[in-house]
Amino acid sequence: MKNSKKRINRGLIVLNKGERIAVISLLAIIAILLGISVFRPEIRLSKKEKAAFHNLDSLIALQEEAKNAEQEKALMLAQKATSEPPKSTHKTALSKAGKTSSQSSEKPIRHESKSYESKPIPILDINVADSTALVALPQIAEIMASRIHRYRNRLGGFVAIEQLFDVKGMDTERFEAIKPYIVLEHDEIVKINVNQDEFKTLLRHPYLEYEQVKAIVNHRERKGFIKDWNQLKEIVGDVNPLLERYVTY
Repeated sequence: MKNSKKRINRGLIVLNKGERIAVISLLAIIAILLGISVFRPEIRLSKKEKAAFHNLDSLIALQEEAKNAEQEKALMLAQKATSEPPKSTHKTALSKAGKTSSQSSEKPIRHESKSYESKPIPILDINVADSTALVALPQIAEIMASRIHRYRNRLGGFVAIEQLFDVKGMDTERFEAIKPYIVLEHDEIVKINVNQDEFKTLLRHPYLEYEQVKAIVNHRERKGFIKDWNQLKEIVGDVNPLLERYVTY
């Protein structure tokens, strides 16, 4: 009874020295943990580290371009090999047959004429047709069809049929040959976000060059997001006006 009376003083719990030290230590630890969680410093990259990330993204993008060029070159060589006629062995056979062929009675060779009906040329939407369908167009071989398909993917879709002139190998003669058979009804395109997309994503677009993408990324990191098309033109300088159709902010 005497001990309980010493520990209880007018309804309050009285702690001894060891208990008070334990409670104070626990409260201090809780306060430190709360301070760390609330006031922890943000991790920021230095300019050199940011530049390193930009260079890495650009290197990856350039490697992808080189890979596409190698694939296109291999496709050209394969088509050239298949288009070459096989070497004729007719003269060799005659030289070996020699006397036998001269003694035997020559029989006239009859060539049966076969009539082939030309297939009608389809009307194709260049934003939907794949490379297999594009081959059906006049003067469009496998290589050119592959180039059109690849360029459309990089572009995000065509907004005008005249953009086909940007495809490597497309000239006026070929364009005029396919013009009656192409349409542009599917107008949904994939846009790029100049304030959110990564360096390599922006660099992949045909209308943006390396220095222009670098200027975009540096501006949004140092001065904030780009607001509209006029501000974007001030940042990148001379650019294809059709780029306005492909950007969002």
